[in-house]
Amino acid sequence: MAADPLSQGTLGNLTSDEEQKLQETWIHLLRLCGVDNLEKAVSQSSIQDLTSVLQQHISGRSPESIRRGFWDTALMEHPDALMLRFLRARKWDVEKAMVMLVSAINWRLERNLVDTVIRAGEGVGLKEHLSADDEGFIAQYRSGKSFMRGTDRENRLVYVIKVRLHFPSLQSGEAMETYVLHNIESLRVCLKPPNDKCCLIFDLTGFGVRNMDFHVVKFLVSVFEARYPETLGIVLIHNAPFVFWGIWNMIKGWLDPVIASKINFTRKPADLLQYISEENLQTCYGGTDAWEYEYVEPIAGENAKLNNEEKKTEIEQERGKLVREFELETIRWASLPADASSENEKASRRIEIADQLGENYWKLDPYIRARTYYHRIGMARDN
Repeated sequence: MAADPLSQGTLGNLTSDEEQKLQETWIHLLRLCGVDNLEKAVSQSSIQDLTSVLQQHISGRSPESIRRGFWDTALMEHPDALMLRFLRARKWDVEKAMVMLVSAINWRLERNLVDTVIRAGEGVGLKEHLSADDEGFIAQYRSGKSFMRGTDRENRLVYVIKVRLHFPSLQSGEAMETYVLHNIESLRVCLKPPNDKCCLIFDLTGFGVRNMDFHVVKFLVSVFEARYPETLGIVLIHNAPFVFWGIWNMIKGWLDPVIASKINFTRKPADLLQYISEENLQTCYGGTDAWEYEYVEPIAGENAKLNNEEKKTEIEQERGKLVREFELETIRWASLPADASSENEKASRRIEIADQLGENYWKLDPYIRARTYYHRIGMARDN
């Protein structure tokens, strides 16, 4: 299926006003990160300094810590695309978008997400002695309760959750949070712009009260709303039994209006086929895709590069130079009038560096991320 036209407000499809707000957002972030040469370039700007406001949301962290946190959040994503997610989520209110962004960065740092989720990942299954939470985490993958498979009619990756396979008493809330975050971070690896949102299917076939996990539902709602905004494209709640509707009356009160607007209910194969083509829909849902999930266990040695500090440092140093160059070009770009910025030579060089940052990230990835099920089946990019 051909790629859909670019959505308004996304990378490569901004109005002059949206471009200006993106420029302002970058100025606020670079100020907060203490980047040199910024004030001289934007000294004539009337943009209010929000640094003191934003510092209330970063738990006393240093400018360099927030700077590193931003780039550890961006990872493979175009930095402008990341910024635009937060701007769209806050309806282009720059101050609200910045508060949301720095709060998300601070949250990732508090959870040490790079190490505990991205680096550790499914590699915990190779440990000689697993903790209870390690066991609980890897058991989720073995259960087949959720997985990515195919795309919907708008080229969004489909992520299926078979709720009947979830039993809250079998693992801790912490293990489930780690599993949720690891899946979202794995999803980010597989998303390919401009199709950078997902279609989430909650399959409630066979659902009973024993499967209901309010902790996980609240956590999912909070992270998609506040930590990974604009990642959900659509949510399909499929084949909900009678017992679910009383629970739904409670859940819907927790939902942000934007997320609530993306929820649709389906019951029959014909309902799902409105959103997902037959060849991309599994046979159990009325499609022709005969694939079935079967977990592929981590393989000894697949994460050897995680221990190659010398090569990792070499790639990170290259990345550091690109980041600095991108920041300098961003300062120059942000000082331009919005209606001229996209055509200016400074903007062109900035785009080139963003592309180089993306290429650099894929070299770095195997040195900071444990291989996943999606790497082992060839779905995720591996360097």
